[in-house]
Parts: sequence; structure tokens; C-alpha cells
Amino acid sequence: MKFRLLLLFILVCFALSARATHIVGGEFELEHRSGSNYRLTLNMYFDNLNGNPEALDRDLVASIYDKQTDELVQQVYMPLTASTPVAYTSVACTNASLSTSKLVYTSTLQLSPSVYTSPLGYYVVWERCCRNNVISNIRSPESAGQTFYLEFPAVVKANKPFINSSPKLFPPLSDYACVNELFYYDFSGTDNDGDSLVYEMITPLNGYSSPGDPLPEFPSSGPYPTVRWTAGLGVDNQIPGNPSISIDPFTGRLVVRPNRLGLFVFGVRCNEYRDNVKIGETRRDFQLLVLNCPTNDKPQITAQMQGQKTFYKEGDTLRLTPDGNHCLDIFMTDPDTDEPLTISYRPVNFSLTGNILSTTQGIVNRGGARDSLKATVCFPGCLDSKGKTYLLDVMVKDDGCSLPKADTVRLTIIAEPVPNEPPAIRTTAPDTILTAKLGDVISFDAIGTDPDNEVVTVKLEPRNFNLAGQKISFPTTSGTGSVTVPFRWEIDCPAAGQSSYLLDFLATSVVCGQPVTKTTTVEVRLDNPNAPPQLSTLLEGKTITIPYGGSVNDSIFGLDPDVNPIVLSAAGEDFNLADYGMQFTPASGNGSARTAFSWTPDCRTLDRESFKVNFSVQEQACNPNPATIKSVVFLVQPPKSASFIPANIFTPNGDGRNDYFQMPNLPPDYCESIFASIIIFNRWGNKVYSSTNREFKWDGRNATDGVYYYLIKFSDKEFKGHVTLVH
Repeated sequence: MKFRLLLLFILVCFALSARATHIVGGEFELEHRSGSNYRLTLNMYFDNLNGNPEALDRDLVASIYDKQTDELVQQVYMPLTASTPVAYTSVACTNASLSTSKLVYTSTLQLSPSVYTSPLGYYVVWERCCRNNVISNIRSPESAGQTFYLEFPAVVKANKPFINSSPKLFPPLSDYACVNELFYYDFSGTDNDGDSLVYEMITPLNGYSSPGDPLPEFPSSGPYPTVRWTAGLGVDNQIPGNPSISIDPFTGRLVVRPNRLGLFVFGVRCNEYRDNVKIGETRRDFQLLVLNCPTNDKPQITAQMQGQKTFYKEGDTLRLTPDGNHCLDIFMTDPDTDEPLTISYRPVNFSLTGNILSTTQGIVNRGGARDSLKATVCFPGCLDSKGKTYLLDVMVKDDGCSLPKADTVRLTIIAEPVPNEPPAIRTTAPDTILTAKLGDVISFDAIGTDPDNEVVTVKLEPRNFNLAGQKISFPTTSGTGSVTVPFRWEIDCPAAGQSSYLLDFLATSVVCGQPVTKTTTVEVRLDNPNAPPQLSTLLEGKTITIPYGGSVNDSIFGLDPDVNPIVLSAAGEDFNLADYGMQFTPASGNGSARTAFSWTPDCRTLDRESFKVNFSVQEQACNPNPATIKSVVFLVQPPKSASFIPANIFTPNGDGRNDYFQMPNLPPDYCESIFASIIIFNRWGNKVYSSTNREFKWDGRNATDGVYYYLIKFSDKEFKGHVTLVH
């Protein structure tokens, strides 16, 4: 910032020594970019002839003030980013006494929604001295400065973002005006937000800059003094004339017929409205040079209907009939020698397409000869005013400076169009509703005709489906007067997914410059019945209880009435068949299939109470039905532990009866409950027998008569008891 202030101080000192008068005018622009980012631009117009190049500022610092309190909110450093000449409207009218450059200063800044909330908005300002010292309509122009001024609204309203860009005014004039000649120029602008723009003449702001302080270090807050008009002039007649300079409040068109030579400054304000509330303004100061121009006479234009001997008189009505002439000859003259003329036309209350003018320019009176320029206006045969009156202005203008002079003939027309019939479309299909099956081929021709033998185009537009993926052949084709296009459709699986198809065949030709289309529709209905497949199992719909150690077997049979390929499958609900040892092999077939299911439950079944198996059959068809499913629920019953009473005495005497101590009725082995061993003790606790075989037999060998004690161990339990041995 210190560097910028130093640079500005140096520039101020330089400007003091130069005492340059160079300002033509200018304006600010503020453009919203994104979020809180804005781009501020100052356009300053520099007088290349009267201005001192040393007074051209390489950068500047603009100030932003709160409009309600006039307190400084932000300062913006803006470097010079572009310098371009302001072009003349007509290069041929270039005058050595007028040359202007556009200097553009830009900067990107943040308008924080937490700061820029003032209800009356803000203004941005920069001051500079001095204006051209040859200005005719203000006092002491060499000491007059300009205050560049823009108002903009807060960026937040009603707690919501308020996005706005200021208007952009159209390029400034670099033309001069001729004394006692009408001068006009478009001074309007555009608005990115679609806000309403209203224009008015204002007195330019002088501000506080002066020859002694041409570039204040920082612009002060408002209000700002204005320039002082010379005697007899003011805001409503800034440039003397008849009329004095004025601006249309809605179009921004400047108009003046100056009656005094000189250089005149003027000011325009563009007010910006949204929802009928003013939200901002842009001010532009500029100047207009009024010169003595060479005498330029006005051209003249007349019209004559071809085939008639008298010239057209404004107010008469030309009737254009289907069998009559639709052309007029246009004659243009000009008193000046070697005068270039430009011809144009403008529909006043209707629209036209295409060109109706045979030539747009020419030269009259070459070498001093007296002649005229001729052009032809031919109305299209299809022009139809529908009984109303059409107005057409045909205009001629010369190349006079600073602005061309012109003459206009207004033609009043009632037009009846030449008859033009629309096209027609038909097909060779046997009916408008066709029935087809899978594998059929539909073929016919679509024929488009035009009664006027014009080019007709035939195309297909499917109404309720997409052509992509369908085997339809129908190229869009055009022909003169008539065109025949073959249609072919192979009904395959993608077509079988829908029951009805609407095909619109269109014939289009151009009628009076506008496309006219006729349509015929063919409906294709698919007759493709498809019954769902059937499934049967021996156990379907049942709950089967399987005792542990038992097994179950089931036969699965699938049938499709349409003989479509089918697939049989099975799946456990919330479990995998193989994880529990269930045996199932998927099967398939054309129209029928058979397979089997078997299962011998084992210890893996202990973690579930029930097993639901879903058997299904699915057809393989173009438009398959949902799978048919049958379910079976299996319950596994654990083995029951029968109570057993072992013998309490045995007699190993060889008589074949009760010769061994054994326990054939031990609880069965089951999963985690497995026989481990038996140990027999005498009454003193000594082991006399042991075995790990659940089929053990103790014969009492080497043991004496008496009572013995046994311990039987399973993996999860024990049994104890005693037995008496008697030899």
C-alpha cells in the first residue's frame, strides 16, 4: 500500500507540472463474478489531440462510501489494463479535429455480505482534473474536473444474497455533429440482471479536483459540486439547439440539432430499477464536437408497382393477389454528384424472412451526369396479411457527414398468398393396427407426396419407444413431389418387452417458407402369450420332521407350457445348502426338467431349529415370468436318550445265561455325547477292568465273588453303579 501511495504521489506531482486538460468523459461499471467476487471497471475517455500524454494515469485508487453515512468503507487499487481508440460510426467521416481513446482500469474486489448491508446502498467515486480547455458550454473548463460516480445496492437484503451488476452503457460516440443538422446516437445500455433502465440528462459532477490538485490522494465523500454552465444553458439545454440535446428515458437515444459551433460537455444518468425500486445508477460524462460540415443534400425515393404507369402515393394501398404482380420498382435520386446511396427496408408491423431487395447500394450522378438508382422489391408469394394492413418502410441514405441523410417511402400492403397445399402421408400396411409374434418380420412402404410438387421429406418418429436396440430399418428420405420409403422390422426379444408400439410416419414440406408436417400412425401389437412355468415336489408346502440319523429324499419336477428352456434351482433361506450337507443338483431342459433333493442331517444341524428350502423354476424367455417357487420346511429331531437299567448281578459259570457284565442299552452316541470308557473297581478301590469299547463284556475273570463298582464316561456325562459277581 505504501508503494501505491508513493506512486500516486509521484503521479500527482507530475500532473501538477503538466497542468494537462485531457478528460473527455467516462463511467464506472461493477460486475458480479461469483460469490462475493466483483469486478470494478473505470472507463475514462482521453482526448488524444488536446490531452498531454504525460497526464495519462497508469493506475488509480477509487473509494467506496456508505450512501447513508458517507463513511469510507473500502479503497480499491485499479491499474490501467487497456487503451483503445474510440471508432467513428463511419470511417469516411473521420475528422482530424477529433480523436479519442478509451482507457480501462480494472480490479477484482470482495463485497463481503457481512459488511455491505447498508439499506441505502453505496457509491464508488474517483476524481480527476482537468477537462478540455476548449469546452464551450461550461465556465473555466480548463479548471473543471470530473467526478466518476456509481451507485450500487447492498449485497444482502432480507437476510438473502442480493446479486446485482451495474448497467453497461453502449460504446460512446466518437462522431461529431454538424451545425444546424440533426444528430442522433444510441447512448443506451444493457443489464445482466434484466433490471429496468431509465435515462435522463444531468449536470456533470465537477468534484473537488482542480489544476492545483488534479489528482487528490483519495476522493472525498459526497455530495460533489457540479460544473457551472455558461449563461443561458443548463441541465435541460446543455447543448444549444433546436431541439437542444435530450435523451429518450427508455431507449437511451440522444437527439440534438445544434445551432452553435464548439465543443460541448454533457452528462447522462442511467437509473437502475428492480421491482419498481431504484437500486443504483451509472453516470457518464461525455462531449460532442459541433463543426461546420460541407453542404449535403437529402436523397429522395419513389416507388412504382411494376406494370403501372403512375408512382405510388403514400397512403394508397397495394393489393397483392395470387395471380398479380408482387414486385415494385424503387427509384432513388440525390442532387449531389458522385453520391453513394444505400438502400434498405424495415417491416413496421409484421416480420419477413429472406431478402426482398434486388440491390442494396449504388452511386448516382457519376461525373456530373444526372441519373437515378433503381432497385426492385419483390414480395414473397406466400405473404399473407390475413386481411390486415402491413406497413413496410423502404429507405435510402447517403454517406453524408457526420451522419447520413435519408428519405423513406412507406408502403401500405394487403397481401393474399399464392395457394400452396400441404403434403400427405400414407402407408401400404394392410391396417393401422398390426399384430405380430416373436420371430415375425413386418414390412411395408411409407409414401409422402406434395400436391405442389415441392420437396417432401418422410421420416419415422416412434411415439412410445426408442429406436435404439430395435431391428427397424427406415431411413429418412426426401424427394421432389413424391417419395417412397420401405419399412422393415424384425420382431426379436428386445421387441417382446412391450405389448404395443406406436409408429408415427411424418411427411414434411416447406409451405410459404414454413415447414408443414402431416402424420399417419401405425400401431404394432405383439401377440406373445407366455404362461408361467410350473413346479412340483413330493414335499411341497409341508413341514418335515427328520429324526437324527434318518434321511429325506424329494423329487423336483419343472414344466413350461410354452416349451421355453427352464432351470431348476434350490436355495436355503438364510443358509447355504452345502453347509448342512444337503444334496441338490440344478437341472435344465427345454420345456421340462427333473432333479432330486436328499439330506441326511448330522451334527451341523444343532445351530438351527428349522431349515426352509425354496425350490424354484425359472424360464429362459424374451419376456420371462417371475420364477415359480415352492418351499419345504425341515425340522431335525435329536435322538431320545432311553432310560437304561443295567444288570446288577452276573454269573460267569458257563451256562450261557448272564455270563457277562455288559450294557447294550447305553445311551447312543450323538454329536457331542460320545462313549469314552468304562472302569470297574473292587470294594477297595482297585481297578479290576477297563474298556473304551461301548460293546464291552466283562467276564469276571480272576475276580472273586462280591460287589464291584463301575464308572462309565461319555464326553459330556458320567454314569455310576455297582454289580454283584457270583461264580
